[in-house]
Amino acid sequence: MAPDGSFWVGTMANNIGPDDAPMTITGDEGRLYRVDADGKATSLSEDRFGITNSMVWLPGGRFVTADTTKNALYSYAWDKEAARLGKRLVFLADFPRGLPDGSCLDAEGYVWNCRVVGGSCLARIASDGRLDRIVELPCSWPTSCAFGGIGLDTLFVTSARFTMSAEHLAANPFEGGLFAIKPGVRGVPANRFG
Repeated sequence: MAPDGSFWVGTMANNIGPDDAPMTITGDEGRLYRVDADGKATSLSEDRFGITNSMVWLPGGRFVTADTTKNALYSYAWDKEAARLGKRLVFLADFPRGLPDGSCLDAEGYVWNCRVVGGSCLARIASDGRLDRIVELPCSWPTSCAFGGIGLDTLFVTSARFTMSAEHLAANPFEGGLFAIKPGVRGVPANRFG
C-alpha cells in the first residue's frame, strides 16, 4: 500500500506455459498501476518492465521498485498533484549476486532487497543507493521480506523452489523455506488501504 492509502500493483508478461513450464520473457510488457479506494486504476508512468518487483517508499517520498530482468532497482519522485511518477533514476544496478525480487524498508530508511535466482542473500541498501551490508541465507532463491513480530524487530524472508530439480532440492533442504532474522534494526508499520 502507498502512503496515500492507494494500492499499487506491478504487472508482467505471462512466463508460465500451458504445461506449467517456465517461459522466457522476451519483452518489456510490465507496468505500474495505482488503484484508489473507489477501485479506479491509473497508470503511474509510461515506463515498461520485464518483471516488476519491490515497492518501497523511502522517507522523503521517493518510490523504489525493481525490474528483475534488468538486475536493477529504480527510484522515482512522486508527483502528488498529477498522481504520476517522475523520471526513473537508477537506485542500484548490476549487483553481482542474483536478481532483485521483493523488498521492504527498515526504520532507519534502508531498503532490504531479496536476491533471487541464485543470490542466496539479502542486500541492505541506503537511501542514496549505496550497498550497506549483505545477509547470507541458506537458500538460493529468496523472494520477499517483511518486518514483523513484537516491535517489528524480526525480518521474515520467503524463498522459492520454482524450477529446481529433485537432486538440487535433496542436496539443499532449505529451498522454499521461511526464515526469521534478527538484523538489529526494526521495520516500519505497513501503510493501510483506503
